Amino acid sequence: MEQKKERYIIAVDMDGTLLNSQGKITKRTADVLQRLLDEGHYVVPASGRSLGLLPLAVSALKGISYAVLENGAVVWDWKNSCVLKRFPMPEGAAERILASAETYVKAEEEEILYFVEFFAEGQVYADKADLERFLDMDILGNFADYMLYGHTYLENFMEQKDLLNQAEKLNLFFAVPKHGAAVRKIWDNDLEVSVTSSVPGNAEFNARGVDKGNGLLPVMEKLGIDKEHVIAIGDSDNDLEMLQMAGISVAMGNAAAHIKETAVYVTGDNDHDGAAVFLEKFFCFDK
Repeated sequence: MEQKKERYIIAVDMDGTLLNSQGKITKRTADVLQRLLDEGHYVVPASGRSLGLLPLAVSALKGISYAVLENGAVVWDWKNSCVLKRFPMPEGAAERILASAETYVKAEEEEILYFVEFFAEGQVYADKADLERFLDMDILGNFADYMLYGHTYLENFMEQKDLLNQAEKLNLFFAVPKHGAAVRKIWDNDLEVSVTSSVPGNAEFNARGVDKGNGLLPVMEKLGIDKEHVIAIGDSDNDLEMLQMAGISVAMGNAAAHIKETAVYVTGDNDHDGAAVFLEKFFCFDK
């Protein structure tokens, strides 16, 4: 395969894609991304996470220009350290979602364990009442570690109306995945908000029309790169629009069947450097 001379955008998801099942990015993957940046390509982190929750291995890469964050609700200008685009949820939407979740939980016969985080103006907030549970919780694995890092814990979380009205994203994580799926179904056709997931059990809410695919559009415009030169790599429902928009779409081997069907290519899983394997082959780094 001939070496690629054109400049590409490489939009890469984090959880389940760059991060392995231990929540880490391997040296091999980090080295491939840095080489792409060094050769003049544009590596764009495209994540449900906020800027402060991106893995340190990503933040340490030199030469990143933009990031698509919070499922596309925030487009970050990395070089100028400022927001390029921001798409908050409609006023009152977060309260409406939280009230609906409480109604669902109370209606079920079994005890339902779930946690909430919301993203507003670069900060990520969670309920202080949950903090002790995260300190002693093996059942949620990497999720507990994630929640203990980079979050601001609030008293009377549900009463923070001013902050909730600034939210770009609201994430409800259910310990039992079927409950996350049930809550997503309730909100599937809402006119104000959209709901997706990045891991089993999540119900991730943004304003209607906000997604990673649309989040990439201002980046493409700024860089003057068309969709035929956009590579998107992901594994979950919150990657679907990004995969559909990209000229070169790549599903991870650990992705669900419907994600793989959406993509043009399927690579190895996240525990075997699937993203790096595809990029090495595509850009002829393996020769």
